[in-house]
Amino acid sequence: MIRNELRLLRHDPVPAAVLVGMPLVLMTLLSDAMKSTLAAGGHEGAPGSAQTVPGMACVFASFAIAVVGFAIFREHGWRTWPRLRAAGLSGRKLIGGKLAVPALLVTAQHVVLFGFGVLFLDLEVSGSWLAVIFIAALFATLVLVAGLAAAAALSTIQQVNAVTNLGAMALGGLGGGFVPVDSLPEWVQPIAPLSPVYWAMDGYETAILEGGGVGDVLGPLAVLAAFTAVFAGIALWRFKLDAPKRTWG
Repeated sequence: MIRNELRLLRHDPVPAAVLVGMPLVLMTLLSDAMKSTLAAGGHEGAPGSAQTVPGMACVFASFAIAVVGFAIFREHGWRTWPRLRAAGLSGRKLIGGKLAVPALLVTAQHVVLFGFGVLFLDLEVSGSWLAVIFIAALFATLVLVAGLAAAAALSTIQQVNAVTNLGAMALGGLGGGFVPVDSLPEWVQPIAPLSPVYWAMDGYETAILEGGGVGDVLGPLAVLAAFTAVFAGIALWRFKLDAPKRTWG
């Protein structure tokens, strides 16, 4: 199943372009502008990539929700889901196979974006890289579980795409993925913690700009874990392996 998913990705690289190509362009264009924004927020001398790299990673990783949903809905559209079930695969292996390639995509995205930031955009982590890795790994897990929850709760791939596109932009902007939260309108700032991106960016700021280690980001990690648990609960509640799905409305 994983080999087949990789083959499909090779023939249709659009998900990789969205998760990796688009944020690379935005990081390159926006990093210089973000330098002054960070300086105004008290981080004098910090490169703009300290905002754009983790911010774009969070925002565009969220599009993997639709990648997970499409991997599941596609099998229903092709009428191959019953064959997978008849092949004797357990529910755990079936779901694991559908999550494996999106997980590889999000992992590769983070490696490419952070690597590009270090090599070309002067990104420096003043604290612990291990803390950065923990935040990235937990946020990636959250996105994958959210994708499974979306596939479980929604009826068509159009609904998954609509929720993903709106959610990635709205929650990404609300949580400080595009600009720091303290640069957002005053009426928005109190509700920013409702976005998982806010907590990921809070952890990234601590590790990248404030010299924090793993112990200093335990708070954001705990909140991200709580969000993940909520999405996991929705997935467990709503996902039925034998329930029919409509690929299109």
